[in-house]
Amino acid sequence: MQKRKIANLPAKAACGWLLLAFAAGFSGCSQGGAGGPPAEPPPVLVSIGLPKVTRVEDTLTAVGTIGANESVELRAEAAGRIEKIHFIEGQRVQAGDRLFELDCQTEEALVAQARAEEQLARANLERGQTLAGTRAISDQELDRLASELAVRAAFLRVQEARLADRRVDAAFDGIVGPRHVSPGQYVDAGAMLGTLVDDVTLKIRAGVAERELARARPGQEARLRVNAYPDRVFPARVELINPVVDETTRTGQVRLLAANPEGLLRPGMFARVEIVVDTRDDALVIPEETLVASLDAFSVYVVEEGRARLKAVQIGTRLPGQVEVRSGLAPGDEIVLSGTQKVLDGVRVTNSL
Repeated sequence: MQKRKIANLPAKAACGWLLLAFAAGFSGCSQGGAGGPPAEPPPVLVSIGLPKVTRVEDTLTAVGTIGANESVELRAEAAGRIEKIHFIEGQRVQAGDRLFELDCQTEEALVAQARAEEQLARANLERGQTLAGTRAISDQELDRLASELAVRAAFLRVQEARLADRRVDAAFDGIVGPRHVSPGQYVDAGAMLGTLVDDVTLKIRAGVAERELARARPGQEARLRVNAYPDRVFPARVELINPVVDETTRTGQVRLLAANPEGLLRPGMFARVEIVVDTRDDALVIPEETLVASLDAFSVYVVEEGRARLKAVQIGTRLPGQVEVRSGLAPGDEIVLSGTQKVLDGVRVTNSL
């Protein structure tokens, strides 16, 4: 009677019974036929390696302007006619070299007169001192002769100073810029004659945000880059931190010094500045793609006994394509360098290299 009921079931219901029976049989086979655990998937192929131990620098970046170490305007101390120009524009000169000379015949004659009078007064005093031992001259007359010598010596110094005002000498080693006068030209006192620039050493003035200013110190190493030489890096050194912060920009001025032996850098150039505020010679560095980011932290997969274990790390300085790990890793830890998107915590992994 029961067999008749099954035989009389509709075709659709009969198919359902068959599918259930097939599924039950397949389930039994997948469990090994003996009720054991499911088979573990094969290891995931990833790139495995060690963190790199290298030197890492913490830097402050800023922009600034290159200026001359020293720059002066050459001006006439006295009025007169330009008699001689002792340099060629753009010439490098040394401290004390004569640059301009005004007509000075009158001043030279006055110096000669003052020198002769000073020499005479000195001779009179020496004779008086000789006679003083014989009481042939009074003490009052001896004092007058000494005073006369002092007056003549002072007058000589005045005339020598007036003669020096007719000449303009280089105050320091540097390069002379364009001259503004020509020989024979009459100039007034204070007239602009030219410029003298010390470009062997240059000063760079850069603005650093006030929140970063405390990290800058005199003596720190720095690097300069300029648009004129994009492939060159010029060494520099922090010389001065301005103690006053600009109220408008909230930046502090940092002054750096840079040697310029090749003369490539010029005052007025725009410069990008990197100040090295800290260095670590044994820092751990890993590829940036190794990091696994979460909402508020970073982790890496550390390989332990053939399995990938997610481990939290603290990162530090970011480098091009790399990142420093401050804590959470040891130099000998094997980590998943690439292929992290295929890995879950605890899965077996194997090196694809």
